[in-house]
Amino acid sequence: MLKKDVYFSLIEELKNAVGVKSKTPRQYYILKKYEIMQCGDVEKLVQEKADSSGSSDPVYYAHVDEMYDIIKREHISTGHDGRDKMLKVLSTKYANVTIEATELYKSLCIECLKKRKRRAVKGVVVRPILSRDYGSRGHVDLIDMWHY
Repeated sequence: MLKKDVYFSLIEELKNAVGVKSKTPRQYYILKKYEIMQCGDVEKLVQEKADSSGSSDPVYYAHVDEMYDIIKREHISTGHDGRDKMLKVLSTKYANVTIEATELYKSLCIECLKKRKRRAVKGVVVRPILSRDYGSRGHVDLIDMWHY
């Protein structure tokens, strides 16, 4: 996950690397790994495509401030399914959503907590009958032994 200030500094660093003639190894690395996509007024950091066909959808990098909303939207759209189904959908759209972030969100989801199976209580709780005198009280368990 990228912090917001790191995210925007990467965008600035990428803009500066494009205009420089003699590049540092870091600039080559950034140019190879990232692209900037202009969406109206907003600039988004996008994963560089391995092939130049341009047929697939872009894979975005999300910063921490957006992460909760992204995971929540996908979690609800998958029908409160498990971590693996969420990650499968998220990995096609976002490059840096981690397993830990999805597990944390799923563990805090109220709907998922309601759906989670609970252990059945095993064993019978027996309350003893307490009395002062011997034989002053009795207890009978009725069991239907009739067989159809």
